[in-house]
Amino acid sequence: MNGNLRYQYPQVFTVDAAAGLPQQQHLHPQMATAGTEPSLVPCWTFPPARFQTKRRGCGGMNSAAGTLLIMVLLVVFAALGLGAYQIMRLETEVAKLKQEMYKQTESSAPQKLVGHQIDEIKETKHLQAAHLIGKHQDTLSKTLKWESKHGRAFTNGILYRDGGLQVNETGLYFVYSRVEFLARNCKRRDALAHRVYVKSKVRLQMLMSDHKEGFCMAGSTEVWTSGSSLGSIQQLKQGDWVFVNVSQPALLSGNYHSNYFGLFNLS
Repeated sequence: MNGNLRYQYPQVFTVDAAAGLPQQQHLHPQMATAGTEPSLVPCWTFPPARFQTKRRGCGGMNSAAGTLLIMVLLVVFAALGLGAYQIMRLETEVAKLKQEMYKQTESSAPQKLVGHQIDEIKETKHLQAAHLIGKHQDTLSKTLKWESKHGRAFTNGILYRDGGLQVNETGLYFVYSRVEFLARNCKRRDALAHRVYVKSKVRLQMLMSDHKEGFCMAGSTEVWTSGSSLGSIQQLKQGDWVFVNVSQPALLSGNYHSNYFGLFNLS
């Protein structure tokens, strides 16, 4: 070996068991000079043994980490499933509430309250009715004249003629009238009368009346006003003619909003 001491591996000795004497191979020079037998040394593996690392799972992850990951995923999936169930349940409850609200809306509709169907309500939109407003009066006639076409006045299924309204159908009608008197002076015995009449084919009948006295102070120069309102349900027959009379038409105010007359069918 030419006395080279730089060995990469320790020396290896073999023993001949049959001869009982060791045969030296590759002796160290120092040990040869000493004349002593070298002791046996352990046989080293070639290459040197390495510690076996712990087994790892998929992706270099041990079993504990894998179990933890699986548990986390299970929890996430369970939470998602619970959330989806809650959403479906809320959607079902919202649908039920919408159905209940729709039923309540239908039950509270006007046609349900009055006991009419939709078709019947459409028919009642064209009920006979009329509304007349005041106009300049002829002071010689106690039967008042009215405006029937302009402003808020109208006639629907009712005929206006000679200051009165004529019905074309027998039934129940609500009849109303309102007048306003206006002046600067008056007498103590002056009275204001406001009456509604109906004239049929056979007779003349008074439907409503209002009578006022002492509505102003005698001798006063201040302007005074006095109003009168009448209204009631009347049974009218086909062809009946309804009109309004006042005792002093010259004292009526010129404000047409304060003087009006009308009726409408209830049946």
